[in-house]
Amino acid sequence: MDKCCAKSGVYTVEDWLFGCVNFAVPREAVLSVLWGRRVPSEIPYQRFQEDMGFDARLLKADLLKWIVLGVSKVNNTSDSDNGWSHSGGGYTLSKDDKKLLLDEANAIYAELEPESVFGKTKVRMRSFGIMPAYRDFDGSPLCREVH
Repeated sequence: MDKCCAKSGVYTVEDWLFGCVNFAVPREAVLSVLWGRRVPSEIPYQRFQEDMGFDARLLKADLLKWIVLGVSKVNNTSDSDNGWSHSGGGYTLSKDDKKLLLDEANAIYAELEPESVFGKTKVRMRSFGIMPAYRDFDGSPLCREVH
């Protein structure tokens, strides 16, 4: 049995969400994603679809969004004391890594919840040339000389 479900013997949605990403994500982040969608953390993964009525991949997309919007570099930590040592790894996300995570999250959102797609805003500007001014700042008409 996995260490994630050793205490209860049940593979929960929280366990599944931790297993979806290959990063050391804080438990608070996973819980905030679950609470944001009003999903109890201890619900068994097998029953999730029937009980909640939406696809679990939306939770994964939300967690990927949390990672992308977070810091790019997480430092590693190490402790030692009288021969005992422990170290926890850090990671660095490059622009390309963030783009891949963003693309994966947006692909899930585009399929299941199109209004949640993020990071894809397009601003289109059109120029109609220089338009003449017919009024000054106060709103008074300007005299126009015709040559």
